[in-house]
Amino acid sequence: MEGISDGFYALDRNWQFTFVNYKIKKVIKDKDTEILGKSIWEVFPKDLNPLSFEKMHQAMSQNESVHWEAGGLADPDRDHEFHAYPYMEGLTVFFRDISESKRQQQELDRLERLNLIGQLAAGISHEIRNPLTSVKGFLQIFITKPKYAQDKEYMDLMISEIDRANTIITDFLSLAKANSDNIVAQNLNEVINKVLPMLQADAYNHNKEVVADLNKLPEIMINENEIKQLILNLVRNGLDATPEQGSVTISTFQENDKVVLAIKDQGKGIPKEIQEKVGTPFFTTKDSGTGLGLAISAGIAQRHGAVFKFKTDIQGTVFYTIFST
Repeated sequence: MEGISDGFYALDRNWQFTFVNYKIKKVIKDKDTEILGKSIWEVFPKDLNPLSFEKMHQAMSQNESVHWEAGGLADPDRDHEFHAYPYMEGLTVFFRDISESKRQQQELDRLERLNLIGQLAAGISHEIRNPLTSVKGFLQIFITKPKYAQDKEYMDLMISEIDRANTIITDFLSLAKANSDNIVAQNLNEVINKVLPMLQADAYNHNKEVVADLNKLPEIMINENEIKQLILNLVRNGLDATPEQGSVTISTFQENDKVVLAIKDQGKGIPKEIQEKVGTPFFTTKDSGTGLGLAISAGIAQRHGAVFKFKTDIQGTVFYTIFST
């Protein structure tokens, strides 16, 4: 039991520890390390997940093996897989941290959804755009005729809505667009400096600020237009989340053999209940949003072989795009 990679402990019928392997000892390193003979409730009075208690009690009382997933003994924020096996004198429990494997599976599921949506978009985009172009063309003709002058306001509105629909279709297509053209060795700071004035003007118009903290970087292989789009999406999202007088910071730095782009806002953070949905196509908390900005950014990062992740708390959110050099 000391040689296995899983955590393992044994309890007697009074819920007292009769054996623990080194994994348990690492879990309780900040507690009294001598736990044999103590009850699990005494050692983990606040840490034991209610589901784990229920499942262990079920295994012990019904004399059957039980398997479940729950928070860890001392780290409720990480996912663990538990297997409980009863025997005559008590109960043995194996557990394993599956947080990373679950995260990887969620990422695979997300990429699969993006690929399916991209295939769907490529198939229907022209069929949608063609009639929209015809409708827009006739509206533009009608709007020049005197007899439709009183309807100009409505026609302008219809044209603007058609333009918005075309923009959504363009975004829709870019979710899974595999664009290997124009990938060249370039300094990320140069790309940021090209879009920075426009972003600062956007921020100024809303009584906010965009700040750049750019450090020396090596060149990396990137598609400049796609990286510009990623930066625009993330900074504008950050500005939407940031209150007036606040700022969004664009940072770059090198970390070992990685080049890191970090975009930090001063919003209230992303609520925990929706964090897993961030980057899902069409999921948005904005009244006028399409829910495609972050999905597009994640797709761009993926096409560059970069890691795309975020950290969030009540003081704001930081989106990281981590490139290999």
